[in-house]
Amino acid sequence: MNKPLNKRSWLWLSIGAAFIVALVFFTLWAVSTGQSVIEVRISGADRFDNTDSTDEVLCYFIEPNFQLRWIHSVEKQWWEEQYLRESDGLLLTTTYFQAFGAGTPSTEALAPIQKPGYVGYLINERLPSLNWVVSRLTKGEIDYADNRILIHQWVPDYSEVTITPKAYDLMDRFKKDLCHELSSDGSQ
Repeated sequence: MNKPLNKRSWLWLSIGAAFIVALVFFTLWAVSTGQSVIEVRISGADRFDNTDSTDEVLCYFIEPNFQLRWIHSVEKQWWEEQYLRESDGLLLTTTYFQAFGAGTPSTEALAPIQKPGYVGYLINERLPSLNWVVSRLTKGEIDYADNRILIHQWVPDYSEVTITPKAYDLMDRFKKDLCHELSSDGSQ
């Protein structure tokens, strides 16, 4: 014979059912909610598969701040641009360079933080995305958090790198790689 459930058993059964419902809703929310990321798409990146194909490589990072560095093709000095991810694009906040030359900004306000050996200017220019052509001669790199991605070692010369803010859901994050996990070039 089955005994009828008492009040205490009903309470535990109700708590368990509420917990399961909450867990289901949390899981659905986590799967469908997008996380803001920076997506890096590299065209002509045949380095990863050791074939002659020119497949694209796609990776991402979640940090909102990052920096692009390269050696200027004319002055042969380092140039650095610092970016911030915003909801609708990228904000180029500051530019630092070691030498003046053609195309060097000089009418903007000085950056509040100056780096030794560099001149820095506030830029504050909004961009929907960024297209960047890299080569081994200019030694282009992407720096974020404690990661330095030597992008010029990943790809053939004059490959295009597209940097775009996106929102990835949980499944996107499982299907795509973090950029620093792809780093097989000796960078951090």
